[in-house]
Amino acid sequence: MACCGQNRQALNPSGARAANPKRGMVSYPTVPLAPSPLPAVVFEYIGDRVLTVVGQGTGFAYRFAGRGARFTVDGRDHASLAKVPQLREVTPGRP
Repeated sequence: MACCGQNRQALNPSGARAANPKRGMVSYPTVPLAPSPLPAVVFEYIGDRVLTVVGQGTGFAYRFAGRGARFTVDGRDHASLAKVPQLREVTPGRP
């Protein structure tokens, strides 16, 4: 008799990992990415609810858990996250 963990794995053939809200990342690409040639950028969520955004450059899913949540975002995802109205780019040294 199979346990429920094996059934979940059968439903998820891509190998993506499950959500872990404490870490903030929801899923990871199954293929390792090369280091980004672009500098990392920090974004802050200014909305009131939970927001998950998938970066078009890497496929990473960034989970913002509420107002004020911040993430250091891979530089390849900068353009796609910059288009989200509830996210604002935080300049270094700014609170």
